[in-house]
Amino acid sequence: MKRNIFCSLFIVFSVLCTLNVVAQLPDNAPLRMRVGTYNVGHFNQGWSGGFRFNGDPAYSKEQRKSTTEKQVAAWRQWIGAQGLDFLCVQEWNRYFDADSNFNAEDELLKPYYNNIYFGNEHKWIFNGIATNYKLTNLRKKYSYGDYYALIGDLRVGKKTITVISTHIPWQKDWHKPALDELIADLKKYEHFICFGDINAMDKEQMLFREAGFNMANGGYQGWFGTAGGGLILEGRQGKVDSNIDNIITSKNIKIMNVTAPHTGVNDFDHLPVLADLIITGL
Repeated sequence: MKRNIFCSLFIVFSVLCTLNVVAQLPDNAPLRMRVGTYNVGHFNQGWSGGFRFNGDPAYSKEQRKSTTEKQVAAWRQWIGAQGLDFLCVQEWNRYFDADSNFNAEDELLKPYYNNIYFGNEHKWIFNGIATNYKLTNLRKKYSYGDYYALIGDLRVGKKTITVISTHIPWQKDWHKPALDELIADLKKYEHFICFGDINAMDKEQMLFREAGFNMANGGYQGWFGTAGGGLILEGRQGKVDSNIDNIITSKNIKIMNVTAPHTGVNDFDHLPVLADLIITGL
């Protein structure tokens, strides 16, 4: 009897050990992530200062707050439904609303993410990274004016993946040199994922591919219009030079399943870019 019990325990232990070995990814195994970049337009269709109540002027302060709370809930539900490992944002706002009733980080990100990183807050420019992975060596690199990239390092095994949330200026004198500087910086990294509002024409976006990088918007799945307001105005799903938001990666990170969906929360300004990433060479 004791021998049978011992044999049974040995078999169970052996099976568990086998399962444990299988669960441990071997060296050089790829890592899959679902990621997204979203210029949230200050939660106000691109106007700074946060969501503004535009309903009945006779509404009381509490009635306005109740209406705003419904907007907060819609954003929170959308973010949760995406199930993103990394959500990188631009044009964030500290408070969701112009009345400063709702802290946007607390209401929208903390329900889903343990690690939330933000750069400096400016009136128009405010970049962030939300994830349940831990980033180290957080730093910022400014290009022109208030525009900057928020950068952090993700350690996977013995490799470092550089994660970037950036906003490239649209202003004529700043745009091209800022874009050139970004490309030069990206060439320094073995593994990188760069999320952002690139504010670039299609031919400029193609410079990323010419540099040997992969990109979600304008990559192997084609173009995805993200300048939502202009597309709605013209009754289009997409057109040339409306594909201004992107996810760019090093060549060893493959991009699949790209979408730029309507969200129902900020479609008059920008649409997000979502994608699956397969990280190889680890």
